[in-house]
This record gives sequence, C-alpha cells and structure tokens, in this order.
Amino acid sequence: MENRRKTIVINRKFQYQYSLLCAAVSVLLVNGFLLVRMLFPGDDPLALSMTAALAIGAVELILIVSIWFFVLRTTHRIAGPVHVINREIARLGAGDLTANIALRETDMFQEEAAQMNASIVSLREQIETLKAMAARIEDTQVADQNLAAVIASLQSELARLNTDVQRDRS
Repeated sequence: MENRRKTIVINRKFQYQYSLLCAAVSVLLVNGFLLVRMLFPGDDPLALSMTAALAIGAVELILIVSIWFFVLRTTHRIAGPVHVINREIARLGAGDLTANIALRETDMFQEEAAQMNASIVSLREQIETLKAMAARIEDTQVADQNLAAVIASLQSELARLNTDVQRDRS
C-alpha cells in the first residue's frame, strides 16, 4: 500500500501558525542580538554600512524562508498522522471494521496508532464472536433445540462490550 502524502501542508491553520511563530522568534532573536550589539557596543562596536545592512537583510530573508520550510516539514510529521487517524476513525464510526491506521516510519504517533489498531482488531474479533453466536442461535432455532444456553452465552458476550456512555464519563 502506498502511504505517501503528496502535499506538505495538511492542516493549514496549525502548520502555518506554528511555522510563522518559529520564523518570527528566529528573526526577533537575530534582530535582538544586533540591537544589543549596537546599543551596548563595549570594546568592539558594531558598525553597519549599507552593504552590511543589506547582507543582514538577505541573511534574515534566507533564515525566514529556511525556517518556514523546515517547520512546515516538521509539522507535516504531526498533521499528517492526525489526518490519517481522523480518517480511519471516521471509517470505524461508519461501521467499517477494516479500518487500519498506517503511518510512515518517520511520522509521529506510532505508539498511539499501534494501540488504536490493536483496539480495532479486538473490536473486530468481538464482532466476529457475536456473529458466530448469532449463527449458532439461528442453527439452534432451525434444529428446534433449547435456545436458553445459546442466548445466555450471547448475553454474556454482549455484557463484555461497554456501551454505557454515562458510566464512562462519571
């Protein structure tokens, strides 16, 4: 299965906010250093010529673009898995128990994805057990046998599934 995302920006709001914050902090640090050197020159004053000022501006521009791109790539490793997890949980919520969270090796949230996949497999197995019990009930009914034991077994299996939302939230 090919699991490659084609775009670097997946969650525009999160990725742009974070990358802008990092770029702004970097520029502030560089400019703060220059300002301190100019206000408190000490023994070695910082004299800026027009050429030096243009060079500093060019370096800051390169710094901003580099940090922006680096942070977008880094946040991609977070936003991408969140997107995949949301998509697979939606499939699960729609009743598709074949959902599987497949992340790239470099993505974040590997342990969480593995735990969710294990939970999905467990849920799938429980549903298969219930389907088998339902088939047994149908077979028992056709054979005109005593349904009480099969129904008790089914109720026991159903009791293992927690569906009481109110109890979980208290």
